[in-house]
Amino acid sequence: MGLERAYLDYIEENARAIGGLAGKRMLEFGDQVLGADLAPETTGKEYYERRGVHHTSFDLSGQHGSVRVDLGKPFRNAQWLGAFDIVTNSGTSEHVEPFERQYGVFKNAHDSLVRGGIAVHLVPDADELDLHGHWKGHCNYYYTHDFFETLAKLNASTLMSSVVINGLRCVCIRKDEDVAFTADKQAILSRIAVRREFGAFAYAGINNHILMRPVDRMLRPLYALTRPIRLKLGLSRDSVTGALFGRRKGG
Repeated sequence: MGLERAYLDYIEENARAIGGLAGKRMLEFGDQVLGADLAPETTGKEYYERRGVHHTSFDLSGQHGSVRVDLGKPFRNAQWLGAFDIVTNSGTSEHVEPFERQYGVFKNAHDSLVRGGIAVHLVPDADELDLHGHWKGHCNYYYTHDFFETLAKLNASTLMSSVVINGLRCVCIRKDEDVAFTADKQAILSRIAVRREFGAFAYAGINNHILMRPVDRMLRPLYALTRPIRLKLGLSRDSVTGALFGRRKGG
């Protein structure tokens, strides 16, 4: 997911609560790129550094100056813990696999922040998907207001903002206390909505180390090969994936 003007404005608006962007230490989850209309900057790193932000990005791709880090595994480097004023998760956490590592992503966001720092999450919303089809097939994991409300409550944090912009759940959470991230893993994972569809694979920058399920690896080439036939027969992607795999829903 590329950063659009509306999402950048949302991040900047919430950063005002901690004195604005300039001079702040930001950790960006994922190697973010910008929409073509935001030239001359082409990446999140370039955009924020030009605005006086001390910017660090974590992504398995290692591209555009990002540090190669698996966001689903707990951070062990002491220099990353309690070190950032702002953590941004712009369309990244939903691509982290397997499912159990979703807990690790949000733990890392919490652990990286200084007391009083903010985490800004811009992620696909489950209700927007189910009601309007927004971000369908983009990923396997979707989020809700309830998820972030619970996340904040369990971690001595304040949910500062929770709105929907272009189908994304846009949230700002302020870390109020230096407390350990909740050990209640089930409370976190049970509130993430799983919408698994055949073909909804994570992009390589986050998920290139994860093996697809064996059945997915075998059937994905066949699925692509039969596309002309399916179109002629009027078969939608949903009808095919539903027949092959069904749908797992939760949250």
